[in-house]
Amino acid sequence: MAKEVAAPLIQAAGAVLWRKSDKGDLEIAIVHRPKYDDWSLPKGKVEAGESHISAGYREIQEETGYESIFGPEIGTVVYKLEGAPKEVRFWSAHATEMTGHPDPIEVDQVEWLAPKKAKEKLTNKDDRAIVDYFLEFGTDTFPIILLRHAKALKRTDWDGDDGDRPLEHRGQLQAKRLLPIYMPYGDLEIHTSDALRCIETVDVMARSLKKTPIFASDLSEYGFAKDREAPLDYVQDLMDRGVPAIVCSHNPILPKVVKKLVGKKYFKSMDRDLEPAQAIVLHCRAGVVIACDWIDEPLI
Repeated sequence: MAKEVAAPLIQAAGAVLWRKSDKGDLEIAIVHRPKYDDWSLPKGKVEAGESHISAGYREIQEETGYESIFGPEIGTVVYKLEGAPKEVRFWSAHATEMTGHPDPIEVDQVEWLAPKKAKEKLTNKDDRAIVDYFLEFGTDTFPIILLRHAKALKRTDWDGDDGDRPLEHRGQLQAKRLLPIYMPYGDLEIHTSDALRCIETVDVMARSLKKTPIFASDLSEYGFAKDREAPLDYVQDLMDRGVPAIVCSHNPILPKVVKKLVGKKYFKSMDRDLEPAQAIVLHCRAGVVIACDWIDEPLI
């Protein structure tokens, strides 16, 4: 008897898309899918070579017509769809402006409802649980993205000053693929160590966004060697001023900054070195980190 082959896991991504009404009341978007005749949170499949957050950002626009700014990742659900297992990762996303309309074959209605009413109307219990997770996190956070530079030439293969050590070929490819991962986080300042490998990491992204990077020796390994508190103070200042930002720096520095800002108790899940082009996203509110997300390096 032939062995039954398990169906491959379908990867998908979506969000709890929220806004404030004219009266300041919280509303979330739910969509009606005529194919299934159900009410759902907006979500869809991850395409080949696409990151989950990029897929979620794209699907929100396609299924609701709204641009959005992503907040924390709030949960994952796994269920079966037509016999195949499906895993969906969800984020919180703030609706900004309506720029299009969904394909009526895919989504024929979009409704904005108070969370309680949305939960009552959602067909799937897993979607209702995700709304509860969203409410626990709350709204109005801003991100500080601590990005390790992309893959650089090995120190042993470089004869010059370490600050001038450039990206190797793989690192250059990684740098070219960062933009779709971080676009969902909205309008970000770009701060970088003045080491060449960090400058080259953010260059493509900065030029695409028409942003002028802010170069800081306090974020470099040289600066860290002189003053181990300087990078922490630098990031703390961004947090205190409520500045959404990408901060590109180095592996010895970034995990220590995270540990100080989120505390030892909550740091355990993040207690590992960042590989080249990986990042930790600090979601902040009122000068406090309320959630952390790990971002993997781009697929090459």
